[in-house]
Order: sequence, then C-alpha cells, then structure tokens
Amino acid sequence: MVRIGLRTILQHSGEGYEVVGEAAGGPELIKLLADTPCDLAIVDFLMPDETAARALDGVALLHELRRRYPTLPIIVLTMMRNTAIFRTMYQEGANAVVEKGAIVDELLVALRTVRSGRIYVSKYLTRQLAGDSVVQRQVERGTPKPILSRREVEVIRMFAQGHSVTEIAALTHKSVKTVSRQKRSAMMKLELSSDSQLFEYVRTHGLAG
Repeated sequence: MVRIGLRTILQHSGEGYEVVGEAAGGPELIKLLADTPCDLAIVDFLMPDETAARALDGVALLHELRRRYPTLPIIVLTMMRNTAIFRTMYQEGANAVVEKGAIVDELLVALRTVRSGRIYVSKYLTRQLAGDSVVQRQVERGTPKPILSRREVEVIRMFAQGHSVTEIAALTHKSVKTVSRQKRSAMMKLELSSDSQLFEYVRTHGLAG
C-alpha cells in the first residue's frame, strides 16, 4: 500500500518523475539496482516482512547501498522516533529522512531538496529530535550526541524483538562476547543502565520493527 501511494504521488506530481522499479525488500532492491539505472532511491527504513536471519534493511541496507552506489541520492521513509538512529541514517548516507505520516506533504519537497544537492530533514522528525530527553541531557552537559554504529543498531533491534544475546550471536554469526560488547556500547551511548531500560527505550522509539 505504501508503494502504491508513493507511485501515485510521483506520477501525479507534474514534475516528470518516472518510477523505473519497485522492490519488496533489501535483497530485491540490491538486485534491481544492479540491472536498472535510476537517479534516486526511496527506501523504507524497516521492512519487518523479512526474517531476522536474512533481513537487509535499516542501517545495514543504507550502508550497503552507499558502498555500492556512493553518489546515488537516497530518501528514507520511517516511523521511528529514535534520535540516535535518526542521526545514524545520515551518517550512513541518507540524503533525506521523511516521516511516513508526512509523505503527502513532504515527499515532493524532500525530492526537490535532494535534487538540488542539499540534505532534507522531515519537520516532524526535527521536532522529535529537539524533544529527545537523551539529547537534552547531553546538550546541558556539553557532551557529543550519541551515534550508534550499524552493528550496535542491529544488536539492539534484535534484542528488542525478544532475542537473547546468545541467539543474536548465532543469527549474526558473531561471538557472544562481541554481541555483548556491542550491546553495552549502545547502552552507554544512550545512557541506559539496564536491559529493561534498553528494551523500553527501543520499543517506545519504534526500533523493534
């Protein structure tokens, strides 16, 4: 339904956009881009229809897209409200982030902004960024804002989905020690001191997927 809506907006924009392809998930998108030249990609940040063992979305997908196509403009659609992940999207190469509830109002603006070579930040997400309690505490202390690595994002997302550290290690083909270290690092950046706080944080900020 989201893809139908996007196609409708683009085709009726009067700005000459042509949809040259659609993909239902990360692996399909990578395959499509290899065979279909395009000027810009619009991607959903989380695609929960894929299993955790083979999922390629979120930060991992952005990282892979930027690695393969360093100059391809990328617009990310999301319902997330996590400041650290929001910042990580841009760190991994997103040119624009648009909140799904604002697609009708903001998508065409984001496209024009990105086509002009500038970065676009959704108005809704800008308000969320300003109101994030973790950021507010850091601003008061004058400390850097948290930026999670894509590995840390992967670990805490899977943790929020109910996987144990041992299960995450098996699914990601990493050692339990490595996964534990990445989880602790993410908690330090987010200033969280317990598993229950981490679980609640990622659930309330839309990271669980």
